[in-house]
Amino acid sequence: MILINLLPPELRKSASGINPIVVTIAAGASVCLLLLCFLGWIRFVKIPGAQKINDQKQAELITVREQADQVEQIRAQITEHLARRDALLNQLGKKVYWAHTLDDFVNLLGGNWPGFAVRCLDLTTAPIGGERKGESTNSFKVRLQVVGDERTKSGDYIKAFFHKVTDSTFWKQNGFLGKAEDTYYTDKPVWNPTLGKVIIFFNLEFQRVKSINKPKAGG
Repeated sequence: MILINLLPPELRKSASGINPIVVTIAAGASVCLLLLCFLGWIRFVKIPGAQKINDQKQAELITVREQADQVEQIRAQITEHLARRDALLNQLGKKVYWAHTLDDFVNLLGGNWPGFAVRCLDLTTAPIGGERKGESTNSFKVRLQVVGDERTKSGDYIKAFFHKVTDSTFWKQNGFLGKAEDTYYTDKPVWNPTLGKVIIFFNLEFQRVKSINKPKAGG
């Protein structure tokens, strides 16, 4: 009897006895398995790894930003301290040692005045203007009272006062400008019958110049 195989050639058993359908199914299953393994590797290895790296980078970014903020804060503090230091050095450079000047002034007023006495009623000192040619200018304002024995000698008392001021250590050694009497505008002399004295009130404003020698930082 003659057997006729009516299956298409691709579905017929090969001479080795392997069914092509089985081979095709096995190959497809292998591809699917490989695909599933690849997807599993992506899902359970690569994605968690990438997420971990991303989390680490985010944490590093936060740390870097915090460090950058700290650096900016430190930089701002340094700038502020430098500004304060420069201002302090500038003030030290302008500093006028008033203690010695005031001591000279007190000694001047407490000296021997022929026929009269001088009293200081008010005194203020303050810087005026700005720096010019390495110098600092300051004002020395006083309100004075002259008490004299004789009413007719009011003018003589004032002349004697300014003469002594001009020749004093107070005036010569403290850098005052001009003449002591430059800002003199007297009040009218007043006779006090109770005291038997003539009283003269007047204001003066002296200007004092001091060279500015800025000390070096750290020196």
